[in-house]
Amino acid sequence: MDYHDIIFELRDRIATVTLNRPDSMNATTDRLYGELEDLIPRLRSDPEVGCVILTGAGRGFCAGADLKNRRTDLTPLQLSARHRWILTSIMEPLYKLEKPVIAAVNGAAAGAGANIPLVCDIVIASEKASFTQSFAKVGLVPDFGGMYFLQRAVGLARAKELAFTARKVEAAEALAIGLVSKVVPHDDLLAEARAMAQLIVQNAPTSVAMSKALLNKSEYATFDQMVEFEILSQTVAFVGPDYMEGVMAFREKRKPAFSSGPAQTDQSWR
Repeated sequence: MDYHDIIFELRDRIATVTLNRPDSMNATTDRLYGELEDLIPRLRSDPEVGCVILTGAGRGFCAGADLKNRRTDLTPLQLSARHRWILTSIMEPLYKLEKPVIAAVNGAAAGAGANIPLVCDIVIASEKASFTQSFAKVGLVPDFGGMYFLQRAVGLARAKELAFTARKVEAAEALAIGLVSKVVPHDDLLAEARAMAQLIVQNAPTSVAMSKALLNKSEYATFDQMVEFEILSQTVAFVGPDYMEGVMAFREKRKPAFSSGPAQTDQSWR
């Protein structure tokens, strides 16, 4: 598939995915959604991808839905089906992707664009970034998983305030309330994101994947459930080749050469 509304680059096991509609602040369209739907399974299956960086082209990260080109021909049932497609084919697979995803928010993130980073594992923001749950201004409710992820990031009371007021949250406040992990100078954003990705990809991919899956489950699992998940996962890890390699490398005082994950037979997309 040829991509027009996203740019994909892979270097040193770090995949960079750039939303590429800078003239519209990377507002989303069905074509952009379709390209992400095509790309995410390929990110999952390619053993050369160890970490993903998601960012925006130009001066904005994502302005949410492209209201200038919104669909007006759909019935309520068709609108529901379209929204379900976006959530189940793009947002959920991105959340469950076995490789860590770093959102590098380079500018304004509004509406759905403010909730895309919440689905990612780590959010690094430029000092010029801002976040706006702007849905109430146009008669909508937070989407793209916002109803689930927002209150888990900032707490229920703060999530209600942001949804009800639709006010802009600048980068410094976003850091203070837990929307982002780090704020960096604008010109250093991608370098900082790559530096964090490089720390991730030098570790055992199976370990990172299992840790991500378990931490995602910990949001709603009980302590007893998490203990059982942990026991099972650690047992698998103990008998796996990455642990053996890690121990051997430690003893030999060298960097470990971990496996890069399951083999991918069809690499024709690359």
